[in-house]
Amino acid sequence: MNVDMDVSFTPQKLRAFSRNEVRMEINLKNLTESSVYWGECEIVVASPLSLAHDIEMNTGKTRIGILKPMGYASKIVKLYTRPNNYPDDYKFKITAYIYDEDGAIAERFDKNLSIECMQEELAKEPPVKDKDNKIN
Repeated sequence: MNVDMDVSFTPQKLRAFSRNEVRMEINLKNLTESSVYWGECEIVVASPLSLAHDIEMNTGKTRIGILKPMGYASKIVKLYTRPNNYPDDYKFKITAYIYDEDGAIAERFDKNLSIECMQEELAKEPPVKDKDNKIN
């Protein structure tokens, strides 16, 4: 493989039963010392994840950019949820298409990912006890 892909999320987890907006950063790195590539990615998500904030959009394509020798390019894509999400791991797939100088596909690879959705616990204060060790 001449190109490597790394994906990170901010925040790293979704909140259950609420709207979410997550920044997903896709980084492509050219591992060669002489070739120049062009990268783009196709993203496929399943409900309750969406690529649009106001409608359900399950598939999208984004251009990452030119990958110079030993260089990298990155792109931020936002993932959204509506309040109909439950605690679970939501899986999705990114397919990277790497084009060479002639415009032909030099590499194609898939990365299966997931983002965790958790229910937030309400902060509970410890009960207050009086001098006789009774809870008030």
